[in-house]
Amino acid sequence: MDKVKPKSLISWLLFDLANTVYAFVIPGLYFSVWLVSEKGWTDQQLGFATSSAMIIVAILGPWVGRKSDGSEGKKRLLLLMTIMCIISTFLLGTFTVQISVLLFVISLIGFNLGSVVYDALLISVSTEENRGKISGMGVAFGYIGSLIGFGVATVLQNFGYSYVEIFRSVAILFLIFSLPAFIFIEEKFVSAEKVKISILNSLNVVIKSWKHTRQYKGLTRFLVGRFFYADAINTLISGLLAVYLVEEAGLTPADSQNILALAIVISIIGGYIFGKAADKYGPRKLILISIFCWIISLSLAIVATEFDQMWLIYVTGVLGGFNIGGIFAVDRVFMTRLSPEKHLGEFYGLYSTVGRFATILGPILWGLIVNSLGLGRNVAMGSLILLLAKYSITLLNVSSALIMIPFLSHSKVS
Repeated sequence: MDKVKPKSLISWLLFDLANTVYAFVIPGLYFSVWLVSEKGWTDQQLGFATSSAMIIVAILGPWVGRKSDGSEGKKRLLLLMTIMCIISTFLLGTFTVQISVLLFVISLIGFNLGSVVYDALLISVSTEENRGKISGMGVAFGYIGSLIGFGVATVLQNFGYSYVEIFRSVAILFLIFSLPAFIFIEEKFVSAEKVKISILNSLNVVIKSWKHTRQYKGLTRFLVGRFFYADAINTLISGLLAVYLVEEAGLTPADSQNILALAIVISIIGGYIFGKAADKYGPRKLILISIFCWIISLSLAIVATEFDQMWLIYVTGVLGGFNIGGIFAVDRVFMTRLSPEKHLGEFYGLYSTVGRFATILGPILWGLIVNSLGLGRNVAMGSLILLLAKYSITLLNVSSALIMIPFLSHSKVS
């Protein structure tokens, strides 16, 4: 492909920064704490709200991805989804709690469907030789966005502003940092044909896309296996980790935010290191390393709360932060290596569907264990460890030869 222009790459990186401001501040921390700690909703109710959004994303993801593979490209759809997320985020807390939860659901839908086409734009700003490095840079920029969002929210709180002002500041930051993507990214079009698929046929698109993955060696197995780690990690970052730190570990909201801020700083380093290493050693090995470290991290959190060893919570924050940056940098590289460019949007739709379906079941499982069965949050955390272990076993069963085979003569896997 032609050399990528710096302004195109920087704009793509800035969008990662922009949407991670939202991901960290809204579902990851402040909205979830506002809803549970201030408004009295339960973990289970928060889980149901998140899951309802993910059901819609799981159904529409492949449709959005398939549309983005056509001649109209990805940027138009990304703009539409971003506007949806920004407006609904700006209005959070403005009306009743119930309406705010509905707006939260809409913002999650816009954010997640936008991620489908944003991730697929990776091929427009990188080459096969540096894709891991660029993906890692995107994750690093993303977590810089988390620091910016956290910093702005902290300043607002210190000056006595409410959660509503924090929500609005996130919407404004998302708008500012996302604008360059729609102006300067030079998209690599993979088709000259306009894709005409009714949104009413989205379920049919999901089914056809799953069947389509069977034509590409290792792709179906990777997507199925990805469910298990996505279930664990997405359950935590949907807001339940912030609740866990406050309600189970007994930390103050300020202490919880400090740990998460530490994790964010470490994740910037992890994203870059893992992404660069993926170009040299291959993404499969790096995913396995990250999953193993995640298992250790969550196990330490259980030990910390069960035996009152709160210093271990900080170890968990460092280890978890390093690996959340790492795994998000590496797995989308694996996805691009297993998928042909002309169908990348379509398959990223399935990639998103897998992750969102996991986010549907994860919070429901967490709420069932914590609220319905009354077994506590540490048992719920243990269930996530089992899911991570299952993913490791699934990926280990994927022959390493799969990632050494050229795919249909157009894509080399290393």
